[in-house]
Amino acid sequence: MKLSQLEMLILLAEHGSVQQVAEHTHRSQAAVSMALKSLERDVGFRLFDRSGYRLALSPHGQQFVRQAREVVRQQQRLASLAQQLQAGAEPQLRISYDYTCAPSVLFPAIRAMQTAFPATELLLSGDSQLRSLRRVKEGEVELALCPWLPVFLQHGDFESIRVRPFELVAVSTPALISKESLLELQRSHLLDIPMLIPQDQDVGIDLDKIMRLPGQRRIRVNDSITQRELLLAGMGWGIVPKDLVKEALERGALQSIDIPGFMTEVSLEVRLIRSAERIAGPAEEAIWQHFAHRSELRRST
Repeated sequence: MKLSQLEMLILLAEHGSVQQVAEHTHRSQAAVSMALKSLERDVGFRLFDRSGYRLALSPHGQQFVRQAREVVRQQQRLASLAQQLQAGAEPQLRISYDYTCAPSVLFPAIRAMQTAFPATELLLSGDSQLRSLRRVKEGEVELALCPWLPVFLQHGDFESIRVRPFELVAVSTPALISKESLLELQRSHLLDIPMLIPQDQDVGIDLDKIMRLPGQRRIRVNDSITQRELLLAGMGWGIVPKDLVKEALERGALQSIDIPGFMTEVSLEVRLIRSAERIAGPAEEAIWQHFAHRSELRRST
């Protein structure tokens, strides 16, 4: 039983004609007929119903051709895998995202990468605070998605591409601050309400310098996911990445708080980051170029 025989059988099932099989395979009709008869002898049962004008599959043949299609598909996948490995495609691609950044922004690029490089296994992991940046530096991941400040360059030789703005929003549950109070809210109104704040970021962001609310009751947590859950439970108010609470704001579980002079000017972006000291593999480069192309389009419009 040869792969070429299975391919002819599949073509016959699709086109119903030995002549068309011969045209598709660039063989003579006699050669196709001989190959199909040889396949029938090898399997040991009738693949074809020869009672009609045209050669047709027998019931056993119809069952057999379904499995033949899968065998041919597997062979094609194996050939594709060999080509990918010959071209140097990575066995694995490791991506870390900071919990403050919704990873869904990566999904279109990942889909395209998986189509182009099916042999590359993707490892996607979340990290609290900005440890993903350090994981890039230490070679634990190839790419990281996280908020970016120029000061991060002092922590390593990085390349980065802007993905989108990083928005911080002050929020609370409606039960903590009534609508009436919200209309006249001042900084002093929040002093008696616990403020939920992530612990100091260890790679450059200092929220105490960004915010101007000294002498406040505070509850510090070690990541933004925990902070969001405490906010939803009505344990206090706080500042969170807008991505993490967008759905809660839309359904009214949380409400935004607008306080004049609440935050100093701070410009943050979500960026895709990689080490500038290593050569990227083709799967990694495909994801990188996805965002590089988007960046070029923004500049041209």
